[in-house]
Amino acid sequence: FSVWRKAAKVYRMAIALKPDNPVSYFNLGNVINQSGHHAEAAPRFLEAKEREPVGSEDWAKATAAAFDLLKLDVCAEVAKPEWWNDEELKALSARVVRAAPDDVDANNMRAEVLSGKESAWEAGPRSAAELMEAATHYERAAAL
Repeated sequence: FSVWRKAAKVYRMAIALKPDNPVSYFNLGNVINQSGHHAEAAPRFLEAKEREPVGSEDWAKATAAAFDLLKLDVCAEVAKPEWWNDEELKALSARVVRAAPDDVDANNMRAEVLSGKESAWEAGPRSAAELMEAATHYERAAAL
């Protein structure tokens, strides 16, 4: 057994004991992600997000972690949440960065959504203001 497998087993046991505890899902997602199983980790972050109070810092961090994985090619076959479209990602990323303004992943999420550079969803045209805001969030993430 690797350290990652042992840790994942512990978090799965914690989930079995307290299935409403978002921290166990988030930590399980981190362990699975660190072991290189990104497609399996993404749903764990979504499960953490669903169990956190909307608008909380932990909700934002779980949302940004899920986004970070769902955009990867290895997650192309992972079922995408209902908010996986350009307009809803714009709105969601704004809420995420408001809830966790000092989080690198939250700022990167906002920047990537506003830049429209990802091919993981169909991004529409971007205004100059959106591109300027994207640059601000890229700079903020780099500074954190």
